[in-house]
Amino acid sequence: MVVIADPDGSDAGDSALRPTATPERREPSIRTLLIAALPAIVIGLLIRAWVMRSPLLAMNSDEALTGLQSWEVLDGRFRLIVAGNDYGATTETYLFAPILAIWSGVWPLRVLPALLSIVAAFALYRLAVPLIGRIVALTVALIGWTASGAIVLVWSRPYMGYSTGFIAQVAAVAFACHAMRTTERLARTALLAGFAAGFAIWSHPMFGIVALLALAVPSVYRWRHLRRWWLCLAAGGLVGVAPWLVFVYRNGRPESALASVETTYPERLLRFLTELLPRAFGLRAPDGTWLSPGVVAAGGAALLVIGSLAGLVLLVVRRGVAAVPILVAGVLAFPCLAIFSPLGFVADGRYALPFLPQLLMGLGAWFLLLPGSVRRSPWLVATLPTVWALVLCVPIIHHQSGWEIGDPDQDAKRVVSELQTRNIVYLDGDYWGTYLVDYLADRSLQVSTDGTVRLEDEAAAVRGADPSAVAYIFKAGTAPRLRLPVKDYQLINFGEYDLYIPLAPAS
Repeated sequence: MVVIADPDGSDAGDSALRPTATPERREPSIRTLLIAALPAIVIGLLIRAWVMRSPLLAMNSDEALTGLQSWEVLDGRFRLIVAGNDYGATTETYLFAPILAIWSGVWPLRVLPALLSIVAAFALYRLAVPLIGRIVALTVALIGWTASGAIVLVWSRPYMGYSTGFIAQVAAVAFACHAMRTTERLARTALLAGFAAGFAIWSHPMFGIVALLALAVPSVYRWRHLRRWWLCLAAGGLVGVAPWLVFVYRNGRPESALASVETTYPERLLRFLTELLPRAFGLRAPDGTWLSPGVVAAGGAALLVIGSLAGLVLLVVRRGVAAVPILVAGVLAFPCLAIFSPLGFVADGRYALPFLPQLLMGLGAWFLLLPGSVRRSPWLVATLPTVWALVLCVPIIHHQSGWEIGDPDQDAKRVVSELQTRNIVYLDGDYWGTYLVDYLADRSLQVSTDGTVRLEDEAAAVRGADPSAVAYIFKAGTAPRLRLPVKDYQLINFGEYDLYIPLAPAS
């Protein structure tokens, strides 16, 4: 009789005494796993193709700003922080710039986020493998890739610092778990962990907070390793967060973004559990309605949230100290992130991203209770992520947009065409229209806004222009705020936008 370790990546806690004559089921080959993953990959791509042609993925000014700042990179202007912000990495702008050098328009801002979402899924897979095995890890990663309509939409938008911040957070948590397992090459682990955490902080503070929570565990566990852990961790962290530190040094103490929804701390905690996470799991729409039947959807959301949090405890029970960073980051993320008032906005599910890796790991932990033959079966990969996408992703997208297919950006493109036909180069108005049209116009405009000003040099040009040369754009039905009397403008409606053209533009 000998001790045979479970070959799915588990530790000795799952080993058992078996006769040496009893063969273990072999792990499926990489080729087998890729074939097994095809259904989930195909359904994920089809869902993305559907969403890209639906009204749900109409481009907005936040996305357009990524393109505008990428053009700045091509012009030799290198920003460290999102324009008009005191935080938020510009990593995506540097990734997009080479593409925009040869290809402009909407599609570059859709293709690269999709590629980054694959990297994010792979990072989740690498985090999960040592704890729950290859098969379950791939299953969890594929579920995370198409977790819900809300998550697919976030993965499809080029928000600066989101995809890359998520990847950095997952990497930091993975290094924290690795530091709990072994002291081999601890200095290198600490250096990489610190860099990942610093990069996550620069990307978006919400990712940085979760990364720091995870790294607090090995920092206590390895408290005696001053040079091999603490110094290397601090050095890596300083390198990762250096761009933000440089920005703060140049511009002074950063200020938090204004909350779009006024909430108290207890309200934010409650919203995380009852609104944000149900949206992230595809059971609640942005307008607050539940999928029908509502009682079943609410019950399913409660089951997933409670099950994922309980699963984090189970993961520690089955895998020991190596899983403690995930438990700490998963549980303490709620009270820590609730400190930030902007996270009270829960409608579109974007702020669920820092919670997602830990919650998916919690759900994956329940597979450890299944027989090893099931955990090592490629059928798990072939069926569960596909069923998840069909049940928790497709219905919510249909609930929001039906089967409507078309160009979601056609109204904004018509505005661009009208401005170019009239040789108008100055545009002012609502934030959500100005920068969007600015990007779609391929740098032929100078824009400003009566809300948040992102590109100050363009805004100064508009403010200094003759009022009779400035057009205005607002969401349809919005009361206009114009520099001249409204009678001096021609109002043209383009679907969801009202365009005000000056009647006597300056020559």
